Order: sequence, then structure tokens, then C-alpha cells
Amino acid sequence: MLKTIDYEKLNDSVMRLIDDGIVTPHIGIAKKPVPTQIRAVNKHALKHGVTKEQAQGFINSAVVMFDQGTRSLYVSEDGNAVLLDHEKRLISAYKKDEFDPGIKAILEVAKNGI
Repeated sequence: MLKTIDYEKLNDSVMRLIDDGIVTPHIGIAKKPVPTQIRAVNKHALKHGVTKEQAQGFINSAVVMFDQGTRSLYVSEDGNAVLLDHEKRLISAYKKDEFDPGIKAILEVAKNGI
């Protein structure tokens, strides 16, 4: 079970992970996840074997949401989903077995504190 997350401190930790080359500089700003319903799905979004329902589950259980300007990355312990904000269109989703070291590090920081 996750403790309450201080997103300002999480952003500080993510910046250190970026400086260390573990997280991509384009990850965005960590925020408390905003509940959202997927309205549309790009064909590409399902190429990793994730269904729309699974992607919605990743959004619903997200630990953190990264604001990336026109899109949002929802990070859960089970997988990630990326939505175009204005359309609520799913453009990418993948399960936890495809997490890169940066996402794993972000989840570790979120779970264990800063």
C-alpha cells in the first residue's frame, strides 16, 4: 500500500533521476492523478497487448500522473497509459513488464518516500 505522496517532493526526486540519466527529461510534471475516462483509442495504443479496459484500470489506479503539455502519462503499479488531454484519446499503453528503469525508479520513490 502506498503512503500519501507529496508531489512537490516527488518532482524534486524525479529531477534528480533526470540529472542521473535514469528518467527521460521529457517525463513532465508529476501531479496527483485526475480521474478520467478514455473516450477514444488510437490503433497504436493497443500494440503492446493492452486492452482499453486494462488501460482504463491503469488510469484508475495511477500512483502519479505526469503532465506533458498536451498529454498525460498515468503511471500505476500494473501499467501505464498516455492520453491526449483535449480528446481523452488513448495513444499508448503498456504493462508493468515493459517498464523502463526510469518508471521503475519513479514507482520506487513514490512507494518508499523521498
